[in-house]
Amino acid sequence: MMTPEQIKEKIKSIIQLPALPAVAMEVVELVDNPKTSASKLGKVISSDQALTAKVLKIANSPFYGFPKKISTIDFAIIVLGFDALKEIVISISLMSSLQKKSDRHFDARLFWDHSITTGVVARKLARDLGYRISGEVFVGGLLHDMGISVLHRYFTNEFQRAIDITRETDLTMLEAEESVLGVTHADVGGWLAERWNLPDHLIEAIACHHTPSKAEINPDLVALVHCADAMSQQIGSGPVEFDKGTEFDPSALERLRLSDPQILSGYVETYGEVLRADIEQVTALSGLAG
Repeated sequence: MMTPEQIKEKIKSIIQLPALPAVAMEVVELVDNPKTSASKLGKVISSDQALTAKVLKIANSPFYGFPKKISTIDFAIIVLGFDALKEIVISISLMSSLQKKSDRHFDARLFWDHSITTGVVARKLARDLGYRISGEVFVGGLLHDMGISVLHRYFTNEFQRAIDITRETDLTMLEAEESVLGVTHADVGGWLAERWNLPDHLIEAIACHHTPSKAEINPDLVALVHCADAMSQQIGSGPVEFDKGTEFDPSALERLRLSDPQILSGYVETYGEVLRADIEQVTALSGLAG
């Protein structure tokens, strides 16, 4: 079995920093240009069918609360705004660069659903609690489990063994990963975030999303991503096997003033109702793992 340091070195050597797809790079350049129109930006995004579908799925999330279905990219741009769109496009592109197809150990569609749900729940929770980091918290929520993609793609045998352990025992996925690899997907995701030169607070949000009490740079951001992850497990469309055993961390709940069980259950119930109220729409838009 490789040591954690050997795993980290392997990640540095085998995972070349993937360049953003040409469309994503063009989107970033256009967003940064004050003369760019929504129509011009829409034409660029629409040239990539998979990216278009994922952006529309996020824009149509019931957590954004927009009363009408958003069926065009131009409308999505108006609803989301240029800055939010830039964050979404970059996050989707980074995730897609790691993605492999589903197999019996990994459901790509469920993985995307959970990632997107965690992102939008984190954004909603931040706004409802009065935190002014909704854009960053969305990106942190969307990318929080990217270590799972790394393990599935580059450490396939070890990942499959960890999944089998969670299916056959009472161990959580984190415990199974530790037993097989000596590290967790949170560790791996944090290392990759470092390699991608993501901001320190996002690296921390990814690396500490299961251990929010370890956060030092931006504990609020980490607590929001952690709680959104735990909420998504409870209100999503199905059990997320790779997050088996995820529970609310008391320190994160205390930081967000959600320690009162009634208050916490109220948020979970409300968000669950929002999601279920539009579950058909979400399901129709969820086949986007490609």
